[in-house]
Amino acid sequence: MNKADEPSSGAPSLTSEPPSEPWEVPRRRRLRWPAKLGLGAAAVFVVVAVACIFIRLPYVIVSPGNATPVDRVVRISGAPTFPDRGSLLFLTVSVTNGRPNVYRTLVGWLSKNQDVEPERDELGCLSRAEDDRQNVMLMDDSQQVAKAVALGRLGYTVGERSAGPLVFDIDPSSPACGKLRVGDRILAVDGTPVANATAIGPLVRAHSPGQSVRFTIQRDNQPRQDVVVGTKALPAGPDKGKAFVGISPADDVKFTFPPGVNVSIDPGPVTGPSAGLAFTLTLLDKLTPGSLTGGRDVAVTGTIELNGDVGDVGGVAQKAVTARNAGAKLFLVPVSEVATARQHAGSMKIVGVRTIEDALRALHDAGGATVPPPPTTTSTSSPVVVPG
Repeated sequence: MNKADEPSSGAPSLTSEPPSEPWEVPRRRRLRWPAKLGLGAAAVFVVVAVACIFIRLPYVIVSPGNATPVDRVVRISGAPTFPDRGSLLFLTVSVTNGRPNVYRTLVGWLSKNQDVEPERDELGCLSRAEDDRQNVMLMDDSQQVAKAVALGRLGYTVGERSAGPLVFDIDPSSPACGKLRVGDRILAVDGTPVANATAIGPLVRAHSPGQSVRFTIQRDNQPRQDVVVGTKALPAGPDKGKAFVGISPADDVKFTFPPGVNVSIDPGPVTGPSAGLAFTLTLLDKLTPGSLTGGRDVAVTGTIELNGDVGDVGGVAQKAVTARNAGAKLFLVPVSEVATARQHAGSMKIVGVRTIEDALRALHDAGGATVPPPPTTTSTSSPVVVPG
């Protein structure tokens, strides 16, 4: 008998199986507090990360937009036109159309080419819908004024008249905020009809601060209605201490253009006034021999007034980036915004202009054609914007 076949004497054998025990579910190890803390932190991180997608912050983010040749959006009939080898570019910025979430805001803060502005600084007391309405008004006005300035500069007769005052802007800290709206047409003040913007201020200042003013308005083509607005004492300026309501009314100017000459400008869904100078220069370019651009692509931004003055615009930093990316070598900007444009222009040349004549001179200095001096001056006044 082999040793392995010998009966057990009670001592455990090296080859024998251990005694069987009842089967139990293994107990889980208890997590120590560092592990618990790590899991808790991870859970909090996930919740916060998801929440940041949905949390909206009261900011407006301005980013570089597009550069578009103006000659693509302008159509002229009834007058001789001339080709240009180059193009004048109007520039846009991209503006958030709703409150951005936390991630979008952080990206804006970290980007050197984007501006993040408090919503109240950008919108004042206007809703986003009212701000959109204001910018549509400004775009429409810039097109009409550009036509008037260009055709008048070339000697065409352009008539103008006021169709009455509109509410153009509202002071966010004024009594009018929340009462009147941008685009309201003012028909009367305390029952006195008003034909233009300059008539409103004296009627408001005839009150003592604290008294109310009754405006008769037309809003969104609805029947006329009365809106009662309180007054406050004007804190500064020539009329300091006198009553004001906090609106800037502007005349709704209507133009009569030369018979048979039809000019249309269709920039698509772009709003705001900053393409006014570019529109004006392009019309002059198309209606005169030679090339104002000298055959190059020239970026342009700036508002245009009926007297030919060029006004400031917003988003010049982002527009400089847009112009640079589009390959422009020359960028015309309002003179007060030259420093900002140069900070973002790279090697692109920046020239500041105050008037349409400054812009024409800058283009000529860069190799562009000369526009003959106008035989007559037909439009010299600017739309009136008077605080009230």
